[in-house]
Amino acid sequence: MMRSIKFLSGFSLLLLVIAGILLLMIYEVHQQDDLNVTFLDIGQGDAILISQGSYQILIDGGPSGRLLREGIARHMPFWDHTVEVVIATHPDRDHIDGLVDLFALYNVQEFWVTSAEKETAVFDALMREVALSQVPVRKVMYGDQISFPSGAELKVIYPIRDTSKLAEHPDPNAISITALLSYGKEVFYLGGDLPYEIEDQLPLDDSITILKAGHHGSNTSTSEDLLTKTKPHDVVISAGRGNRYGHPDPAVLNRILKSGARTLRTDLDGDISYRCNDSQCGRVY
Repeated sequence: MMRSIKFLSGFSLLLLVIAGILLLMIYEVHQQDDLNVTFLDIGQGDAILISQGSYQILIDGGPSGRLLREGIARHMPFWDHTVEVVIATHPDRDHIDGLVDLFALYNVQEFWVTSAEKETAVFDALMREVALSQVPVRKVMYGDQISFPSGAELKVIYPIRDTSKLAEHPDPNAISITALLSYGKEVFYLGGDLPYEIEDQLPLDDSITILKAGHHGSNTSTSEDLLTKTKPHDVVISAGRGNRYGHPDPAVLNRILKSGARTLRTDLDGDISYRCNDSQCGRVY
């Protein structure tokens, strides 16, 4: 009798687990058209996960493989082990170190990079993993774009195609892949670590609604001219708690405040997520 009761209890628990998984999968299917954009809290660095249905783009991987894995696990279904496109905006450690482990754990279908390279152990390790995974590598420039299955678009607006001018910028920050992510009325500006001398020359206007501050809130980026030109309602800063660089810089915070935009910070707010459809976009708490 007791054995039968234990069997029924175990069987009931199994059914509940299966039902929970099915409900979760049904929920995910109903969210197929929503665009989810998350600025991951991965310490002093950048990592942005963009997904629409089961299609994912990861821009940068932060300074830690463990923190990146934990961040992705918070926002990707556990059964999904494919990332369609991984983009390394430039080869600085705080943007690529977390990516080294990613290629061994996920099926990455394409890897986007700039022409910038760096003679460091982290960069070499990343490129070895990419080669072992046999992932196609694409050096991207202005005009390259990705169209999501349900309508969102990611368009690269920098670096420019005139590679002779890139030689004028030996600093990898100045060749950061910069893109606009659009869906419905929402436009995200995603600019890597570009310095303001280049940011201010980009073909941007007040269609930008959410702007990622350049270089983790450093005073070398996110100028008053950029904020005046774009007029975003949110500015997102990706920085680590108590980082040794003092990011975000008080001058940048003051510029954002003066512009009227809301400031969001991964060091204070954790993961910063947005869910958008073709008519509206809101922060997910």
